[in-house]
Amino acid sequence: MQTLRQLRRTRDLTFVDLALLTGIPARVIAEAEYGMRRLSRGEVEAIALVLGLSPAALLPSLPRPSPPANVWPLALTAGLAATLAVTPLATDVAPTFQRQLQASLLNQAGARLIEAIPTAALPAAAPTQLAVSRARPVALATPTPDALAPFIAPAPPLVLTPPAVPQFYLDEAGPHGCPVQPSSGQVVITQGYGVGTHAPAHIWGAIDLAVDGDGDGLAEPGPSWYAPVVATHDGVVRVTLNSYPAGHHVWVLAADGVWRTGYSHLAIVTVIDGQQVRAGEVIGLMGSTGFASGPHLDYQVWRGDVNIDPTTLVGCGGR
Repeated sequence: MQTLRQLRRTRDLTFVDLALLTGIPARVIAEAEYGMRRLSRGEVEAIALVLGLSPAALLPSLPRPSPPANVWPLALTAGLAATLAVTPLATDVAPTFQRQLQASLLNQAGARLIEAIPTAALPAAAPTQLAVSRARPVALATPTPDALAPFIAPAPPLVLTPPAVPQFYLDEAGPHGCPVQPSSGQVVITQGYGVGTHAPAHIWGAIDLAVDGDGDGLAEPGPSWYAPVVATHDGVVRVTLNSYPAGHHVWVLAADGVWRTGYSHLAIVTVIDGQQVRAGEVIGLMGSTGFASGPHLDYQVWRGDVNIDPTTLVGCGGR
């Protein structure tokens, strides 16, 4: 029996594709594929219609959500608490260290654990002993560090992890980050800066980006169609539809009034003119509108009236 993920991928559909066709959020579809939630009957029927299946045939392929893992069952916790409460301390004939260790464990660890457990959860025989333990804690000498040393595991070495570099950020060089974020495959540059239709660079300077789905370094139309396109910096959106040669085009204007980025040939624009967006937010889906020979993104970066080469900013490989 094929899973929902297998059924979707055999039809060359991404999460975004299936979300657009069914009206179900892509996040809901992803959570259903990984067993994190159950779909409603209406959602099952919508997905089945798009996949060409009957709802009854689709139901067995949906994983059931896994129940949350119980880290420490309450019964085990209550049992351990009762044991700590009723276990007698060593008699006078026991070594001094044994009495000290028992008292330390009971007063320090056991008391804190018992305080955290509701009295109703303890066995019937425990409350009397528990009351005595709380009212009359045992006061014995604290074990010395040298005596406890053999029983204490050494602390692990402290490892300092450098802070992660954000995926998108804006600095003096420009907006850093790749504007194409496919669910699979890698993003490649299919036409460089200042060459072909991007010449002269001071007017048409840009790079073309598409998706390589099989890892051979060359972009393919299948994985490129409807790949999500995101803003590489915060700003206000300006939308132009059915323009020439850019097709469906979006500008993102930074609040500083200096930086702006352009995104051309979109199949679908998912934002509206004047909308405020954040870096990494989806603004459209890759397409081939306007003057284009196939699905790709024409990406421009401007600093004021100066066109900037974004090749080193996007972090993508060439074809």
